[in-house]
Amino acid sequence: MNTRVIALSALVGLGISVAEAVMPPWVYQQAREQATYHVQVKVTRVESPATTPGECETTGEVVRIFRDRSGELRLGTTLGFSVSCMRPGDRMVVGGTLWTDHDSLKQAKYLEAFLNRVERRYQIALWQSRIIEAPTDSPIIAIIPPS
Repeated sequence: MNTRVIALSALVGLGISVAEAVMPPWVYQQAREQATYHVQVKVTRVESPATTPGECETTGEVVRIFRDRSGELRLGTTLGFSVSCMRPGDRMVVGGTLWTDHDSLKQAKYLEAFLNRVERRYQIALWQSRIIEAPTDSPIIAIIPPS
């Protein structure tokens, strides 16, 4: 199968329209492949920014670990990271940001995310996170192997 078709399918699978993704799909795919961590977390807190679009400061407890290249992450670890969030009607910011709906994030019980460690915090790898209903045995956000 054509690599571009696979990459576009991956964006659609993340709930991202091709029009919203300003960067080529392979850039997001590469961010997933290179991320240090791939986890699912139970959301314990979401702090809204003063205005949206903006960064929702999110805290979660690790409930699934699909990848940990550091070998240091443990189930139950509390992680802090930012999720780019916006509300309906917000003016779209031009760029490669993949926005998460603010209200959905505030109500989310779980997230799946690709993360990297930056100093004492974690950072989502190029917006590669997704709200999920519950922890799963297999990843929801797929890494598509190169063809």
